[in-house]
Amino acid sequence: MRHRIASKLRTGLVVFTAPFLAALVSAQTVTVDLGRDDVVDFGGAQRVADLPGPDGHVSLREAVTATNNTPGPQTIVFAIPTSEWWLYTDLALIRLENMLYVSDDETTLDFTTQTAFTGNTNELGGEVGLYYAGPPSAIPGLWLAADDCVVRGLDVSLGNNFGNGMWLSGNRNRVLGCTTTGLLIRGDYGGGAFNVVGGTAPGEGNRFSEGVDVLSRANDNVFVGNTFRWGLRISGDTFWGPCERNRVGGASAAERNVLAGHGRYGEEGLPLGNQLEIFHARDTLVQGNYVGTTADGLAKHPGNSGTGGIVVGLGAQRTLVLDNLVSGIAMAGTNHYQGQRFGTGIAVIASASATELRGNRVGLAADGATPIPNVSGILVQTDPNGSPAEVTVRENHVAFQETSGVRVGFDTGGVSIRRNALHDNGALGIDLVAFGGAGVSANDALDLDEGGNHLQNFPVLARALSAGAGMIVSGELASEPGRDYALDFYASPTRDPSGHGEGARFVGSLALTTDAQGRARFASGLHGGVPAGWWLTATATDVARGETSEFSAARPIARVLGVR
Repeated sequence: MRHRIASKLRTGLVVFTAPFLAALVSAQTVTVDLGRDDVVDFGGAQRVADLPGPDGHVSLREAVTATNNTPGPQTIVFAIPTSEWWLYTDLALIRLENMLYVSDDETTLDFTTQTAFTGNTNELGGEVGLYYAGPPSAIPGLWLAADDCVVRGLDVSLGNNFGNGMWLSGNRNRVLGCTTTGLLIRGDYGGGAFNVVGGTAPGEGNRFSEGVDVLSRANDNVFVGNTFRWGLRISGDTFWGPCERNRVGGASAAERNVLAGHGRYGEEGLPLGNQLEIFHARDTLVQGNYVGTTADGLAKHPGNSGTGGIVVGLGAQRTLVLDNLVSGIAMAGTNHYQGQRFGTGIAVIASASATELRGNRVGLAADGATPIPNVSGILVQTDPNGSPAEVTVRENHVAFQETSGVRVGFDTGGVSIRRNALHDNGALGIDLVAFGGAGVSANDALDLDEGGNHLQNFPVLARALSAGAGMIVSGELASEPGRDYALDFYASPTRDPSGHGEGARFVGSLALTTDAQGRARFASGLHGGVPAGWWLTATATDVARGETSEFSAARPIARVLGVR
């Protein structure tokens, strides 16, 4: 059965703009009019000028062969009559006996031109697809090994190559408006850099129904305006080297990618699948994307969600995850996993270092209020491949998870959790996992125990008073002697059932240093005004280690007499 993508990228009849017409005039144009036969019957130097061959027609392989052998820019367009269509009635499916290898720079394959010839026949995608009919092999249908090429409007890539749609190993190529299967960008052939997948103008985004991979030293690539239904993976390796400076999304809504639907069941009913993976990659930016939701960000994606939204893992360095919406990552196990729930919004695991999670909305809709729960929100966790280092969780809005908001695994440290809004989660807002498991970890003398963030002690609040536009707070921190700490204070309209509160609203910070006995008392005013009757809680962060505590026990906020 043919795999279809849920909604169509409607192109309508092609309208050629002035710049596009100018490009066509300056470039040689080759028109493909065969679909069923993968023939090459033209002779001479097999250049554009030698087309067509004796049969009077041009196959796609002939067009690619001719443009590869002809210097300068060329554009391949499509006018395949319906008499050449086969297998499907709504598009021209081109039969290939082997992969198409594009080696000439500045080649454009504009599959959308078929629409101008036969009309908009495919309500779910483009009007031209590729079918690899050769012997079983994991080779692509279309391989761009050249620079400055464009592929526009390709529909599915099917056949005996197991869903290998396009490979890019050249530089500065563009992939636009395709509703296709998968894509692979490879840096192990000397290129794979500065390619742009998608765009910000209407119709430039792609819809991928199978996996998209950026591998082996593929650097400086950009993904904007796309929909990924089977995940995106950015992963270098220890042999060829890391992938560097790749960008997924951007600051504007037009640059947003939607990543949702990569979920499946493994052995014995175990749910699997991550929407975005970053391994062995440096300086990756993930910004402004919707992960796990519908395209409008207002509901959970209706299909399987998988078990991970954004996963930053083995060998990742200096990853910035900024202003994304990550919600609806929740799957129920079956068979031997019956009754268990799986799904983490953002995970930082293994040897990932210098990871910053900032400004993300986790467990909410795009409106910032409607719940779309993950099973858990943010997880920072050591695994057999290593321990994360220098993880910053700052200014995120994490709410409505089925379990914890932010969890730090047992043998994991260096996680700074500051100035976030954490509320209405099913378990603790911040959970530092101890030897005995999850839940509130009690303070201990001199703070020398093991666990997530070394089970950094939380402050003990003595008083919280509302005083007009500010607050007066007092209490004590008992921790390691002679160290600098930052205390962050949070207010919530209700107290968490654990008694230790979550932090719906950040209201201010204090800096202090413990004495030789590891104690520091505080009594200070805060500028953040909070209504009386709310609850105040606080965290302590060891400045040098960058390790934040769980929330303190909550105190009710009283009004100072005579102050309104």
